[in-house]
Amino acid sequence: MRRLSAVVVLLAALTAGCGGGSTSIADIAVGDCFNDPTELIVFELDLMDCAEPHDNEVYANLQVQETLFPGDEVLSTFAYDACLDPFEAYVAESYTDSRLDYAFFTPTAESWANGDRAVTCFLYAADLSKLSGSAARLD
Repeated sequence: MRRLSAVVVLLAALTAGCGGGSTSIADIAVGDCFNDPTELIVFELDLMDCAEPHDNEVYANLQVQETLFPGDEVLSTFAYDACLDPFEAYVAESYTDSRLDYAFFTPTAESWANGDRAVTCFLYAADLSKLSGSAARLD
């Protein structure tokens, strides 16, 4: 998996009021589409119309229930497991049968201290080609 092993993107301290067409990562929603960020630590994303070729589509926003920061490895394991069921529901296909793969944004220790408990799951084409249109197959 490209992003889980090579480009695991961490959710950094959240900021509101993003300008220039960027959206705070705290405000991205299921169905939002975006291209790969160029930074490892992400504060904002440039969202785009899913009808245009794009790299990623958000399919789930989850909350971690821990009180104390569990560490990056524990958060990544949680996200990897927790993002699977909503992936299959969103694309209406099993993960193993799909041409899509998934990755996620997780809180950092710094953003956790500010109350961030969000895990955002997003999908992409396993062959790294651009997606066109939404991958959602929800009824």
